[in-house]
Amino acid sequence: MKTKRPLLFCYFFFLSLYTVCAQTTIEGSILNFAALTLDQSPIVKQNNLLVNQAEANYRTQKSIFDYELSSGFSLSRNKLTLFDADPRSAFLSEKLETNTTGLSFGLQKRFRTGLIANISTDYSGISDNFPLDRFNQQVGADISNHATSTTLSLTQPLLRGNRKSVVTAFEKAAQLTIESTKENNTLNNAFEILQMGTAYWQYVGAYESLKIFEANESRVRNVLDITQELVKADKRPEGDLLQIQADLADQERQTTAAKQNFYNAKLNLGRVVGISEVESKTIGNPLDRFPTTNDQTIQVGDMIALARKKRTDISAVQRIQEGLDLQRKAARNSKLPQLDLTGFFTYRGEASDGGVEQFFSALGNRQGRNQVAGLSLNFFVPVNNNRAKADFALSEIAVQDQQITYDNLVRNIDLNVSIALNNLENTIVIVKKAKESLDFSSRVFENEQVRFRNGLTTLLNLILFQDRLTFAHLEYLRAEQQYAVALLNLRFETGTLLTKNDANTISSLQQETFYTIPNNN
Repeated sequence: MKTKRPLLFCYFFFLSLYTVCAQTTIEGSILNFAALTLDQSPIVKQNNLLVNQAEANYRTQKSIFDYELSSGFSLSRNKLTLFDADPRSAFLSEKLETNTTGLSFGLQKRFRTGLIANISTDYSGISDNFPLDRFNQQVGADISNHATSTTLSLTQPLLRGNRKSVVTAFEKAAQLTIESTKENNTLNNAFEILQMGTAYWQYVGAYESLKIFEANESRVRNVLDITQELVKADKRPEGDLLQIQADLADQERQTTAAKQNFYNAKLNLGRVVGISEVESKTIGNPLDRFPTTNDQTIQVGDMIALARKKRTDISAVQRIQEGLDLQRKAARNSKLPQLDLTGFFTYRGEASDGGVEQFFSALGNRQGRNQVAGLSLNFFVPVNNNRAKADFALSEIAVQDQQITYDNLVRNIDLNVSIALNNLENTIVIVKKAKESLDFSSRVFENEQVRFRNGLTTLLNLILFQDRLTFAHLEYLRAEQQYAVALLNLRFETGTLLTKNDANTISSLQQETFYTIPNNN
């Protein structure tokens, strides 16, 4: 029995530990859900992959200016049976055997000025069993002849591709595409924060609605208790109990529906954030409440100016415009004929003997040294040049199309900002009126309760005013939620919901982002 106690202790210890871990809840603050969205949302992750894809495309364009190394190695063996009439047969009693070794190295670099540099080294070693060399000197069999040459050439385009801005056009355009993608990514992630914020305020609304229905159910129970006392005192007919019990059953139904709505809102918030069903169930009760209304005067022109300054999709389109303009210049340059000036220098050397060291001796020997320097001018003229003309026409169309896209984007942003601001201003009025209605309904219900105790009003009137109070509570709550969402939407439309800092990374969200009206500073 004593041996089982440690096992039981361990079992209950790990069971308690599991229970504690299983009951860990996710903090119900809007900032925490914003951080979770940027970290867990599948859509945010996909948006980030677009940036990686743009960077990969940039590396593709950059690879044009990479160093290119080349090398080759070859071995061959040739056996030739000579004709009797061949004078070499007098010196050979067997077949003529020739062994050849070839080795080459090359390095090419294309510079961003258009210059192409190429340096290469070639080596060949030939040995045979013929005892005479090419000068008919008796040297003996299997003596190798080594030949080494090194060539440096520089090619500079004079017409097509003769400017740095043309040569690097596609590389710079790809770099601008990275910047554009990052800025679009900021806007796309801001939209996910907007969706999260909307879902969070719905969650807060569902939570507060449940509290309202629970409070209303408590009031009905209180009225039931009062009615029972009045019936016992013969101040109310017993039939009133049936009416109030029917009303209580209806209020319990509404409370159950509110609980279901709260559960749905919780899991929907988890869906938007990007967490699983199990994790969504552990979301804690909301810690933040709806923002309070602000009576400050807001000029639509100020908000439009702020949006034009802060919206990252505007700057993203501008980056694409710059890239397309660079590509148009490159396409215009491609219509020119090609005229290339090449300067080259070749150094060759030879040596005869055995051993690998003769590879270097061939370069140092004065005998057999050969130096060649020269210039070449190559001219290529495509007769019709339809391909270049078509590319230039397409680039012109792309630039014009992007300008239309830019103008339309700015136009829609102006309209959306005006709509969002007008919606915010109207929700402020709605919140005020809903608060007035709630205050009056609360006072009326309190007075009606006193009148009911004193027998000065009917039960139906009390139930009616109680329903009106519940409705006023819900309408005020709905107005607060509408204001919170309208404020969030104005933040998104003005580009102040999610911004970038100087390091081009997403800045940390602040609480005031969800609670204050953006200012044009």
